[in-house]
Amino acid sequence: MRSRTAVALVGTLGLGLGCPGCWRADLYPVRGKLADGSSGAAVAGDATGVGGATGALYVAPDGDDANPGSLAQPLRTVARARDLVRGLNAAMTADIAVYLRGGTYPQTSPLTFANADSGNGGFYVKYMAYQNERPLITGGQPITGWKLSDANNNIYSASGVTSAFRQLYVNGVKAVRARSPNLAADGGPNFSRATGYSTSDHTIQVAASEVANWKNLTKVEMHYMTEWGDNVLRLASLTTSGSNATLKFQSSEDAILFVRSYPYFAKNQCYFFENALEFLDQPGEWYLDESAKVLYYKPRAGEDMASATVVAPMLEAVMSIAGTSPSQQIEYLWFQGLTFAHSTFMRPSRYGFLDQEAGQYGLSGTADNKETVGRPPAGVTVSNANHIHFERNMFAQMAATGLDFVSGTHDDMIIGNVFTEIGGSGLSVGKFVADEATEVHVPYNPTDTNEICTNDTIKDNYVNHVTTEIQGACGIACGYPRNIDIEHNEVTGTNYSGILVGYGWTASTNAMSDNKINYNNIHDVVGILAGGAGIETLSNQGPSSEMQYNYLHDFGTSTWADYDAQGLLLNVGTTGYTVAHNVMANTPGVSAAGNAVYTANDNGSNPSGAQNTMASAGIESIYADIKNLTIPAASF
Repeated sequence: MRSRTAVALVGTLGLGLGCPGCWRADLYPVRGKLADGSSGAAVAGDATGVGGATGALYVAPDGDDANPGSLAQPLRTVARARDLVRGLNAAMTADIAVYLRGGTYPQTSPLTFANADSGNGGFYVKYMAYQNERPLITGGQPITGWKLSDANNNIYSASGVTSAFRQLYVNGVKAVRARSPNLAADGGPNFSRATGYSTSDHTIQVAASEVANWKNLTKVEMHYMTEWGDNVLRLASLTTSGSNATLKFQSSEDAILFVRSYPYFAKNQCYFFENALEFLDQPGEWYLDESAKVLYYKPRAGEDMASATVVAPMLEAVMSIAGTSPSQQIEYLWFQGLTFAHSTFMRPSRYGFLDQEAGQYGLSGTADNKETVGRPPAGVTVSNANHIHFERNMFAQMAATGLDFVSGTHDDMIIGNVFTEIGGSGLSVGKFVADEATEVHVPYNPTDTNEICTNDTIKDNYVNHVTTEIQGACGIACGYPRNIDIEHNEVTGTNYSGILVGYGWTASTNAMSDNKINYNNIHDVVGILAGGAGIETLSNQGPSSEMQYNYLHDFGTSTWADYDAQGLLLNVGTTGYTVAHNVMANTPGVSAAGNAVYTANDNGSNPSGAQNTMASAGIESIYADIKNLTIPAASF
């Protein structure tokens, strides 16, 4: 690779902070410090369109893909700009910039990038927001044609809805899939409690008063919390006897739930029912009758269904970056100032969902603690890639994971992004198992080390209000990464652990080593499930892993949890960590499980330099403004 001493930059932009042809080292410190330690030089872009490898392309929702891609005559789709870049990137002498004007870019299929879309010669191909504008790349489609169908209950309906989905957004606000019991008055979690269970009969018992003769019984789901895992169980039948009701479930989940070793059943575990028209009793709730192809919605105060923007996610992946193989990778792509939104996750509707750990779902389970798992999809996925840069983007209103670096990645930067209103983990890095056929306790340690996610950085991100549907997912979830750097992030609003690194519950040598989890601000996490922590680690991560100068505060054991939460949890198999100088205020302390081996010193409510740690942990000042961002409104 050539020296980056004279790097050309065709305009950088960060959500209202930059402009085409302008570069500010104070706002973009990553570009100010290059791989060789030098500073990059700024070079203005070609505002007339494609004029060579240093030219800039422009895309706008009202553009035309037959246009040349100039500022005056922009393209319409990002895919067309990507295709034009393929004719420019073979012999790059500067970064290539593609500017997206503000507005909505609907994707009817995932936006894909492959090896042919790479930057070359150490230069980046950059997809960036135009100055002071907010482009939205969405996997959603509008639902229109609303009519008042039940005047007494103020319920509206839309007919001809042919695609199934599990989320709905009205005027940019997530609606609630009709449920019982309803959410708490403040919108917080609310559950009923089971009265019993039978692993031999494969049944769960609840109070008879909690069930009814629901019209579409087999579409009703029981969301059932077990220790550190949540479960979506599709009903097969129910019977009542006196004050009790007995529930049986459909085959996919029934075959695993009552057989697997973990998570355990316990008395009075909490649950709610979801997805029946009979539950549609609160403003902001919706129900899709799939057989009749009719969507029902009860508007919130002030919502006019004649003018409301209603968005249903249709894609499980909005964007995918995938190289050919671990040894043939896509590289040098940069995304900045963009919002990726509206992905769905349909597996729970088709097979149920049994959370094994960290949002990985069970595929099989045995009584002797042998399990296999699958990985939930992500709104944006990256695999077999290096030098992929995400900066000042939003990942929002996604059903499962927000951003997922799956495998085969190295030297990537995820800096200054917002992850919010996400059903699963905000972001994820690294494989959790070798493949879906490999038992979860088998240490991941591939012969081809190119497959391991290595030297990736997660820094200065704001992870807020995630794990809303997969309660057992995490703010940041990492499988078996190597030399990962997780620093200066703020993580809040999770229902399980804030940050988790490691999998497999093994002290054996594996792919991990030298992982760093430092200077993070973690608060208000572990909101529902048991056994989570502000930071949780699993398995051997030696040598030289660190967990230092983190500020953990204001969380504890949930009312709904089967047992307690921890501040820092060195879980089964953890080896190789130095745990030091972490501040824990109004939250539990350091805990270890199983055969964890680590070095700990100077942790607690008032370690040395506590005020310094509290002030410096979390998002650095240069990215502090990202916490004020809102999700741009969709327009179709």
